[in-house]
Amino acid sequence: MTNRFKFIDSIRGLALFGILLVNMKSFQSPEFIDTMFSKTSYKDDFDQGLYYFLQLFIQMKFYPIFSFLFGLSFYLFMIKSTLSNFVSRTLFLFLIGIIHLIFIWYGDILHVYAITSVFLLFFHKLSSKKVAMWSISLLFAYHLFLFASIFVSASTIPTASQSKIALEYIQMYKEAPYFEWVLFRFNIEVLPILQQLPIVMIPVLGWFLLGLFAGKEKLYERTHRNIVRINKWWKISLFLSLITVCLNGLAILTNLDDDSITYFLTSLSGLFLAVFYITAIYLLSSRTIFKKILSPFQYVGRMSLTNYLAQSIMVISFFRFFHMYNTLTLTEGLLISLALFVIQLGISYIWLSYFYYGPLEWIWRSFTYQKISPFFINKESHKLKIQK
Repeated sequence: MTNRFKFIDSIRGLALFGILLVNMKSFQSPEFIDTMFSKTSYKDDFDQGLYYFLQLFIQMKFYPIFSFLFGLSFYLFMIKSTLSNFVSRTLFLFLIGIIHLIFIWYGDILHVYAITSVFLLFFHKLSSKKVAMWSISLLFAYHLFLFASIFVSASTIPTASQSKIALEYIQMYKEAPYFEWVLFRFNIEVLPILQQLPIVMIPVLGWFLLGLFAGKEKLYERTHRNIVRINKWWKISLFLSLITVCLNGLAILTNLDDDSITYFLTSLSGLFLAVFYITAIYLLSSRTIFKKILSPFQYVGRMSLTNYLAQSIMVISFFRFFHMYNTLTLTEGLLISLALFVIQLGISYIWLSYFYYGPLEWIWRSFTYQKISPFFINKESHKLKIQK
């Protein structure tokens, strides 16, 4: 594997870690209902401070990076693949995503990626300049929509009804048999999520196109021209990040965190911070110490589909089976996230010592190319290649 792909996999693994930190709250507590009713409260000051940190620096910052890398991967994929391969690849991703959404967790992003990636076919032959313009236009239009929504009065549900719905939601997660839980979730979670799909696809496509632009410009290669350009974008994104993060922090600290203003500012700061994170990692990746720190993430990144699905399946199943749903603090959830990711790092490293791909990645690849891909690593031939 070339260094450029190791670098891309490392960023993908890091993004998956950030996504886990954000998703843990929805795994362990009724965040879906809390968001719907604009309720956010914590038992102690440390949890409250942790919430602020996640909101300012993690929330809506790593999904954009994940989406950006998907767009870049699309470019690299289409260089050597056919339209038929793309259709098979997208169909598999859609099926896995829908199954995940309906039977496991409402926050699935795979079905969104699958549907949105179809639109990339209309852009991948355009010039990089036009792709960049479309990306900026879509991201601007989405945030303009979020800004306009600040001035629209949201429909409210009476407090008594909110409490009843929230209590039923928690009880279903804690005690309901699996299929009863799935049916309940389908009405209260899945259908509203699918209704929001057209809006959600706009920023996702914007980030896909930004990744496609990076591919067309070959920004993943370390050249003097790329370093100069990325250093410039790093400075701009740092400046804009500081402004938007400060505004978002001000909105949260002045008790506006239950309002659409914070959602707008969190998303806007996420746009600039995501670019800042990507460019900072790119610039730092030439340093030996940072390269060693980043390197382990590549194993999780190479198995990103398997690890992404494993996170929700394992954690939600654990909380339901042991009746621990809505019993842990945000801090305890963070510690579980750290422990789980360290375990995934170790398992991914060991797995990739014996197999070319993660289990789901192998099935996905075989389905994409309509043939069985190599799976087991032949240790003897691997040693001979190293010796040569």
